Amino acid sequence: MSIGDRAALARLEADTSLDGEARCRLQAHQHAVGGVASLIARRLGLGRPLSAAIGRAAAYHDVGKLRMPSEILCKPGRLSAEEYAVIRHHTLFGHDILAWQSGRLAPLAARIALHHHEAMDGSGYPNGLKGRDIPVEARIVGVADVYDALREDRPYRAGMSHDQAMAVLLDGDDRTWPAKFCPKVLRAAEDCHEEIARSWRLCNA
Repeated sequence: MSIGDRAALARLEADTSLDGEARCRLQAHQHAVGGVASLIARRLGLGRPLSAAIGRAAAYHDVGKLRMPSEILCKPGRLSAEEYAVIRHHTLFGHDILAWQSGRLAPLAARIALHHHEAMDGSGYPNGLKGRDIPVEARIVGVADVYDALREDRPYRAGMSHDQAMAVLLDGDDRTWPAKFCPKVLRAAEDCHEEIARSWRLCNA
């Protein structure tokens, strides 16, 4: 299967036991993150072709969740420590799925899937990478991923507004610390925040 083919993600999603609700939520999240990541990459000066490639590859960042149990992925409440430990494996599963695919985007998508939960202070997973050891595309998708997660409605809370989500990314709250994110990526997100808001609205219309 060629990663970057418009139907590739749909074929991966079809080969899963996830129920319809979980699949729809995952689809919406992955495409929203791709759009935001592409905008941030452009603002960082990575150029149109690479930025577009990062956006397309970012749509696969959570593909490892296709191997997660629906009862955990769609749990109507916060995850327990044991359930969170299971979810963390989606980075490894995603890399394993994508590393065996064909197409020029496959290596980029596999790196993003593996590293998008690494943190600049070394507190992330799965490898505890720190700072510049984290690929730039994963640093970008890490910010885009958290932005979309903050904006999503969850069973236990309403989604945040754009301004609220940006404030959490830039200033932090009781669950999110700016030190986990690349400062250059955060500045780029702040600089293009109006474009991010428009892109997110289009993906969630």
